Amino acid sequence: MPKLTTTVSATALALALVQASAASADALDTVRLSSVDNFRDVAGTTTAYSTAKNGVMRSGVFYRSNALTLSDEDLATIETLGISDVYDLRTTSEIASTPDRMPRGASYTNVNIIGDIGTGFSLTSAEASRAMMEDAERSFVNDSDVQDRFATLFNGLASAEDAALFHCTAGKDRTGWTAAVLQGIAGVSDADIMADYLATNAYTADRVAETYAYYESHYGTAFAEAMEPLLGVEASFLQAGLDEVAANYGTMENYVTQGLGLSQETLYVLRGKMVRYALPGQEDLTGNAAAGARVLSDLQDSDLSGAYTNYNYYLQSAIDAGTLGGVETTVGGQVHADAASSLLREISLIDAAVPHASGRAMEDGQQQVWTKGLTFHEENDARPGIARSEGDVTGFMLGASKRFDSQMSGYVGAGTLNGSTSSAAGEVDTDQVFVTLGGRYGFESLDRGAFAAVNFTAAQFDYDSKRRIGGGLGTATGSTDGNLYGASLKLGYDYVTPAYRVTPTVGIRFSHLKRDAFTETGSELALDMDELSENRRDLLLGVEFEAAPTQLGKWSISPAVSAAYEHSLDDGATNSRGFIEGLPIDQVSAFDSRDIFRIGASVNAKIDQITISAEGTYQDENPGGLISVSYAF
Repeated sequence: MPKLTTTVSATALALALVQASAASADALDTVRLSSVDNFRDVAGTTTAYSTAKNGVMRSGVFYRSNALTLSDEDLATIETLGISDVYDLRTTSEIASTPDRMPRGASYTNVNIIGDIGTGFSLTSAEASRAMMEDAERSFVNDSDVQDRFATLFNGLASAEDAALFHCTAGKDRTGWTAAVLQGIAGVSDADIMADYLATNAYTADRVAETYAYYESHYGTAFAEAMEPLLGVEASFLQAGLDEVAANYGTMENYVTQGLGLSQETLYVLRGKMVRYALPGQEDLTGNAAAGARVLSDLQDSDLSGAYTNYNYYLQSAIDAGTLGGVETTVGGQVHADAASSLLREISLIDAAVPHASGRAMEDGQQQVWTKGLTFHEENDARPGIARSEGDVTGFMLGASKRFDSQMSGYVGAGTLNGSTSSAAGEVDTDQVFVTLGGRYGFESLDRGAFAAVNFTAAQFDYDSKRRIGGGLGTATGSTDGNLYGASLKLGYDYVTPAYRVTPTVGIRFSHLKRDAFTETGSELALDMDELSENRRDLLLGVEFEAAPTQLGKWSISPAVSAAYEHSLDDGATNSRGFIEGLPIDQVSAFDSRDIFRIGASVNAKIDQITISAEGTYQDENPGGLISVSYAF
């Protein structure tokens, strides 16, 4: 720390205070006490000090003072400040001479910084007094016993439940060094630390003037002049201690961790208590990452900050490193939005996968039992502030279809779908059981001409999630369940020639997802997830081309190709909301398209009453596959 030189005068002091105040726009309104003149906030005098790494000091955390000789009025005043801990830095004799008057509810701890040494001394000049004060400041740094006592003090301040107050007799030397160290830990500038130290002269000016006058009238001018440096503070006093820190430890952080033996956790707790930061890179973030950074920032005002928590250690480390380390993308739980988006679109997979729904391949009164397996993989690209996602769905259906007469057919099926969705270092597994039923009505015949088809699907799913948050914040896990419903109506036309069949369709589908609320566990930043209720309405267009059956030995082979287009009438993306320490955080899914395109190719192979069907699909650059076996009787 460079050496600072200051001439103690009213003009210079006022200028220093103005400069310090200009460093921050956060005004302080710390109460001034008439009975304890050097009571003030460590955060600043008239405004909160700015700090290194884009921070601003918090008011109402640490107060400094002279002895608590409080009047009734002033006692009532400080009892409104939420002070839970008072640290008295005086000797036994000082306390006996002037005991504290304690605010109600606060705990009292004596940390006798200089020990019970003799108080007699002989000073013959102002220079000798200054030399003594400078030596005292150096001893705060290099005396092993004093180091141990300061370590006790700072560990105690870190563990204070609410606001804490520390003081000595005049509130200027032991107290002044304590305040300077705290401000150094916080990253307050050298100039502001010195200005705050020298502010004692302005706060105590009346008392100092009275004491000087008393010394002069009772002991003479020479004695008063020799004692004058002891009544206030001078820049050289504090500078002597700061120079000792620089010489022995290099930095204030090294002094408190190496000299005083404070842990890195304690250093970060003190910093978290004292400073609120604008987080590195936060202003440039968008989307889910911006929402994550916002809650990480807002948590600075929660009980997780300025405490021995994983969050506080992570955040202070991130501030030192100048990066949030990717936690801004993982903390919000984007995977919950992605899983909901995938579930909503699984209604479409079930609807499209039902075999023999048309009744065309059966005779009047005939029925079929069938089984079908399906698989689907999807990938959704990242967008600004939103992580990429991918998912897999595998399923199995068992059902029956029946052609009642020449115009009407129906089907019913049941099955399971097992989904897995991953994004932003999270994974969600959904195990789903469903039933589906539907029918088709041909206005002239099921084999040709216009028709109407309906489908209803209902599903229940189990939901299990795991999110690796990163930054030493652990893994959050959760589980819940929910329901999924869908219904569709399609109108179509079968145009049939001896060589092929072409079937265009148009329709609408309604899908509804309800996932119950749940609470994650396993991390301080685990989410309390809101219930999610989401709807999706899709317009449906499709066309299928099927060639006439071709005999291949005993087998009848029917190849077909299809194309489908779905347009959502709602927002293409799905949103989820969770809470951390009561703070809301919203996330949006990587999938955000209102348009889905699907093409497919299939082959039906029939021998006697058995039909085997295999289909490959390609939906928005994502592959899928279906295979079914049916038996007609």
